[in-house]
Amino acid sequence: MKNLVVLDFGSNSVRLSINKMEKIGNEHRFAEVKRLKETTRLAEGMGNEGRKELSAGAIKRTIQAIRNFKRIYQGYSDYQILSIATAAVREATNSQEFIDEILALTGSRIRVLSGNDESYYDYLGVISTLMLKDFLIVDMGGGSMELAIVKKRCLIHSISLPYGAVSLSEQFCRKGTLSDESLKIFKRFSANLFAELPWLNKAKGLPVVLLGGCNRTVARIKRAEEGHSDLDNIHGYELAVADFKEIYINLLKCSTEERLNIKGMEESRSDIILGGMTPLDVLFEHLNSKKIIFSESGVREGLLYEMINEKKL
Repeated sequence: MKNLVVLDFGSNSVRLSINKMEKIGNEHRFAEVKRLKETTRLAEGMGNEGRKELSAGAIKRTIQAIRNFKRIYQGYSDYQILSIATAAVREATNSQEFIDEILALTGSRIRVLSGNDESYYDYLGVISTLMLKDFLIVDMGGGSMELAIVKKRCLIHSISLPYGAVSLSEQFCRKGTLSDESLKIFKRFSANLFAELPWLNKAKGLPVVLLGGCNRTVARIKRAEEGHSDLDNIHGYELAVADFKEIYINLLKCSTEERLNIKGMEESRSDIILGGMTPLDVLFEHLNSKKIIFSESGVREGLLYEMINEKKL
């Protein structure tokens, strides 16, 4: 037995996942035993025009988060570290400096995932944990958005777009809110984005599997409305698109501060939630979507399932 420590450097949050890896007979398994998250917003400033760089402040926050995580994972025996990063590190011109700092601190070199990697591991994470046949995956991250069509449980089309909740909020949502004019511009931008992907029409009418922090927040808000005590138990949770729309409309009317009073809202999402939800509202209309299914299994889990399937332990 060993513990696999996964450090996941996202564009909005950095996450620690500690997984117990076991081999029983010829079968390999993993079970998550610890999960932590800190909002460090690595993609801060990268949604604006100009050079894409990791800011000094974002790097400092992330390094401190990893120091905190290190004190925790060093308490586990027989561990191995796997570090992965997504859009912010992928797109930044100064990412090597950051990668070197993490290597010096943890002894683990970050594997920077391509957009194709993200889409594929999202797919693996979903089909390994949800018994669905035909569906569309939408992973709204902080710095990118992955779309993947699955038919008969096979991945047939996928793409990673360099627009996420953090970068889109910086581009369109002043202080986390949208004026009527900004909303029109944002929706037009989103519509044009999806219109450039004619293969998306193959997903018309299909259920949509949602991943990503902003999407999890929507599920938490709805579960709170329904009176659930466990707001985080969202894997496989289903929601009508009409309910998503109602939550979106209500959030449009609120200031960032007012959103903090909504049960289920994470403080770290209150200023970027519209940046994450607006493109989805446009996409659902474009595809005439009716049903949403939330998944807690995405890139990290997909990567672990690949390791198990290929016995890379």
